[in-house]
Parts: sequence; structure tokens; C-alpha cells
Amino acid sequence: MSELTASDTQAILGAIQAMRNDMQALTLEVRVNQAKNDEQFKALNDKVDMKFEAVQIQIKAINDNITELRTQQRSTDGRLWAFIVGLVTLVGSGVIKVLWFDRA
Repeated sequence: MSELTASDTQAILGAIQAMRNDMQALTLEVRVNQAKNDEQFKALNDKVDMKFEAVQIQIKAINDNITELRTQQRSTDGRLWAFIVGLVTLVGSGVIKVLWFDRA
């Protein structure tokens, strides 16, 4: 077997140190990218929350409009039924008058 010389040992230690420095640099780069990703995710999440709140507000406005339309429809139905009942009463009383009280 060949023996390691001091220069070989220095070369190995230098290579190990270089790999360690590379790992530290990569670790730092990963942390920076992770921080950027966290910021982007938070910004995206905030946008989604804002859009969701806007949609909820629109849904509430639509529900309020539907409730108002129901109220208006009920009053329209009431007027229509009053007209129908009045018309039926008028026609019925006219028929009764002609059939029973027409002595001209």
C-alpha cells in the first residue's frame, strides 16, 4: 500500500473544505429560496383571502336582492289576487243580477 504524504493529506483536506463551503453556500441558497417562496405563498394566500371576501360580499348582496324581490313578488301576488277576486265578484254579481233580478 502506498502511504499518504503530507501534500496528499492537505489536498484531501482542501477538497473536504471546498465541499463544506459548497454545502454551506447551497444551504444558504436553499434558505433564501425558501424565504422567497414563503413570501410568495403569503402574498398569494392574501390575494385569495381578499378575493374570497369579495365573493362573500357579492353573495350577500345577491341574497339581499333576492329577499327584496321575494317581498315585491308577494305584494304583486296580493294585488293580482285582489284584482282576480274583485273581477270574479263583479262578473258573478252581474250574472246573478241578470238571471234573478232582470224584470225589464
